[in-house]
Amino acid sequence: MLIGAPPVPVPTTIAVPCGGKRPYCAQLRYPEEEITSFREVAIEEFTTDFGGLRRAVPRAVYRMPSAFPSALLGSGRPLTLRGAGHSCHGQTVTDGELLVTYAPGAAASQVRLLGDGLVEVPAGMSWYGLERYLNRRGLALPVLTDYLHVSVGGTLSVGGVGTYSVRYGMQVDQVERIQLIDGTGASRWCSRNDHPELFRFALGGLGTVGLIERAVLRTVPYQRETHVHRVRHATLAELAEYAERIAQREDVVAYWAGLRRDKLYSFIGLDGSDRRRCSEENCTFRLDLPFIGQRESGRPAGLRVDRVRLWSDYVVPAGRLAPMVAAVEPLLQRAPLNRVRPILYFLIMRRPPDATSFAFAPTSAAPVSIGLGIYTGVEPHDQAAVAGIRDAFRDLLARCCELGGRPYLYGSVDLDSSLAERLYGTDLERLAQLRSSYRLEHVNAHLPLARAAVPT
Repeated sequence: MLIGAPPVPVPTTIAVPCGGKRPYCAQLRYPEEEITSFREVAIEEFTTDFGGLRRAVPRAVYRMPSAFPSALLGSGRPLTLRGAGHSCHGQTVTDGELLVTYAPGAAASQVRLLGDGLVEVPAGMSWYGLERYLNRRGLALPVLTDYLHVSVGGTLSVGGVGTYSVRYGMQVDQVERIQLIDGTGASRWCSRNDHPELFRFALGGLGTVGLIERAVLRTVPYQRETHVHRVRHATLAELAEYAERIAQREDVVAYWAGLRRDKLYSFIGLDGSDRRRCSEENCTFRLDLPFIGQRESGRPAGLRVDRVRLWSDYVVPAGRLAPMVAAVEPLLQRAPLNRVRPILYFLIMRRPPDATSFAFAPTSAAPVSIGLGIYTGVEPHDQAAVAGIRDAFRDLLARCCELGGRPYLYGSVDLDSSLAERLYGTDLERLAQLRSSYRLEHVNAHLPLARAAVPT
């Protein structure tokens, strides 16, 4: 249901042209009642995102049960796309534009097993629900993030990195094809072979080339058991050196490390159901590792207003983590970071040999990369701390770029046009052309990435 404004006038039915004989393209029709008959929700749910840095009351909210009607994209009205709102810099917050959201809980009935390890899923489904569905059928997703109550489409729009990325890469590396709706309302399937440029720009592209409506993902056989080995470190430099060694190993299936409450640890996961292999003191035998710490249902991002979460992740090629850590250490000793005591989080990403070079995903062309996340939380009224943390993040982003790395664009990233051009080069110009060709100038136009791609 539309909240806060009269419905957008649309025809009773809308024919979506496919053109030619392209595979996977279908004539889709959306009756008017599909657009205006959804359950009512409180508009306050959408006034901020997980980060809480930016707040705005949207003029109108359309909340879809699963697939997003092409009429809204084709209407030409300014539109901001939102999954579960798990962004940290206002990427999914809008003031006065239509805010379009997924409804992950309503999509489970639309999952389809296609054979050959492929599953087709609505982009509005949660990763939690999808992984549970697959596990009951002896399958699993190769990569999951550490919070599963977010939408498939939302995560694919930023990249998706998790503990199993040390073996499988990003979540976007597991995508066979996506169904994408452009700014005219047309829906088309995109893959490495069909519309490969849209495929490359859509995955990790923050919705700048359209809305991901459905995705076909690759799966792996479900294995419940993982041996998790814990290593304690005395210094960040020691942790970085250890991470670089793990990045060269091919037997590790899971990896994460971090600084929390002044303690430095690395964790590595190895396959196997033989509990005797995990007899030493610093090893535990884990079942269903991705679900540890996950609740059955997640609270919608953005409801808590008591904290501003400034989170930012920097991904550098393997071999360059030490200088990135060296840039972080002095900042931890200075205000305001010495006062807020941030959490540091490390992940390793090993891309498949045939991985697509996604235009805006957090990994560069390097086959193996290492991510360093810095997660802070401050009181909303402490604007001095917010400003100081953002200044520190700008310094770290500059160092990341010098090392040939990239930021993870879901996070708190102050991206201006000059920096965007430095990071993404000619892909920015091509993004501007794609947005014009597919009439997407009204979709996610507030994003720094979209603004940087405006033709001059």
